[in-house]
Amino acid sequence: MSSRDESLLERLKRPEYTGENRCVPCTVLNVAIAGVLTLVAAVLGPISALAVFTASMVSIYYRGYLIPGTPEFTQRYLPEPVLAAFGKTPDGPRDGWEGGEPTVVTEETAVGDDEAPGSTGESERSAAGDDEGADAGTDDDEYEFQTVERIENRRENAVDPVSFLLDVGVVEETDGPEQLAFEPAFADRVAETVADIDRDAVDRETLAAMFGVEPDEVTFEGRSYPAITVRRRIRKWPGDAAFLSDVASHLALADRTDRWLDVPSAQRLSILQSLRSFHETCPACGGELVSTADTVESCCLAHEVVAIRCDDCGEHVLELDPKEVSRDAESTGITP
Repeated sequence: MSSRDESLLERLKRPEYTGENRCVPCTVLNVAIAGVLTLVAAVLGPISALAVFTASMVSIYYRGYLIPGTPEFTQRYLPEPVLAAFGKTPDGPRDGWEGGEPTVVTEETAVGDDEAPGSTGESERSAAGDDEGADAGTDDDEYEFQTVERIENRRENAVDPVSFLLDVGVVEETDGPEQLAFEPAFADRVAETVADIDRDAVDRETLAAMFGVEPDEVTFEGRSYPAITVRRRIRKWPGDAAFLSDVASHLALADRTDRWLDVPSAQRLSILQSLRSFHETCPACGGELVSTADTVESCCLAHEVVAIRCDDCGEHVLELDPKEVSRDAESTGITP
């Protein structure tokens, strides 16, 4: 192949739609269209059909699509069952466990009370250290004992989040509409930690302690936003500001009180997530935080989220499903 031909093919390439970014539903749709065009061209003869088929395949291979605007077309017209067959179901907010229950912000859950003391409900079974993390070869009796032991541990160590955070000096009561705010020294410590680290500097050991697992049970996911696999579940954050805020708050809490690591992991994670709503400025750049209804888009899909984001750098500090957000913002500090 001549250098001129290679140059032409290079100009044809669309890396945003090919390689690891190739969308399977879009590709299948375009191949089907190419098949129809080939059949139509076959009326003129086999050479015409071969030419149309070859040109179509080259376009799909190098450009990712045959018909311009395919992603928008697929998103608008392909039914959800078809997209679901290719794993293209809407994810909802990029905040929390992938495929898990959405975070509900209400007066009771403002600082992470998703696992009430004494509860043996679904939240206990969905923590990072639950059923999905058990080795396949574990004996049934031993596994059952481990599960019961974990539930008992949660019963003994679950906290009332508001009381706990007030007791250890993380938040303090205010006369304002939010009722609670970061204690200044704690807020400064979190801000300093976020400023001193970046996403790539956070190691497995830190995350393992945060999630209550072993370091070799944490795997980093190669996504455009922060995401890790904890045992066999994926935890995700809407951006670096959210991720680093959780890590910094975890480190500050661990230094402030020995009680922090005794709090059940599911409750710790929910507390960390909700503490993000107490930031007065962006953890990443110090810009003003605003609450907006945003659309998060990927190929074939778009979903609405209520987001706390930075008005300067655009980082999302918190993302919530708008259907699950309480309209009462007095206790949460979040205005949908």
